[in-house]
Amino acid sequence: MIRVLLVLSCPGRIGRQLAGEADIEVRHRTPETWGDVVTALDEFAPSVVVLDRDVLGTGDVTAVTGAGHPARAGRPPAVVLLAGAYHPGDVVLAAKAGVRGYVVDSSGSPWVAVVRAVAAGGGWLAPVAVGELLDEVRTREPHRLREPPRIPLTERELSVVRLVAQGCSNLEVAAELGLSQSTVKTHVSRMLARLDLRSRTQLAAFARDLGIV
Repeated sequence: MIRVLLVLSCPGRIGRQLAGEADIEVRHRTPETWGDVVTALDEFAPSVVVLDRDVLGTGDVTAVTGAGHPARAGRPPAVVLLAGAYHPGDVVLAAKAGVRGYVVDSSGSPWVAVVRAVAAGGGWLAPVAVGELLDEVRTREPHRLREPPRIPLTERELSVVRLVAQGCSNLEVAAELGLSQSTVKTHVSRMLARLDLRSRTQLAAFARDLGIV
């Protein structure tokens, strides 16, 4: 059963459309405050709320979508915002508030289809509003790929740290790279200081975390 709460000043035509469906239960509330809306939500626990843009304005739609009500966080209703006329700027704000549908009302609005779509987890958007949403997506700053972290080590130090991470001793590192043990010890000490690490174990972990080995 799809439970629909109509928060509208004049629900007659929409209510009649929905009431004709066997699997849709409809209730109506004309509130004076957002507290009235919250009370109706708690009492009826609707699957879908059709909210008149002009009844209480759009400034606190999150009170209906569930973002402002922790007790309903697990089951917020799908909200459809009903506008008597298209208002530029509505769609982006409504979408950010969690609204699932935006309908510019007319006598031919297919309310049964709208309710079924949002109740099933989909959405519904008035054709006149599509351009605004596309413009918002198109003008948004392109997502920048995260740059890989810069490793503050020289190529020689990287060679040393790879071997240290493999468990080699200073003697073994020196033999592998053709260096003296004192030089290897100096490289390790400098790397520990530069990376603010305290031991060879931490240095090895650093190398593994960054994919050096």
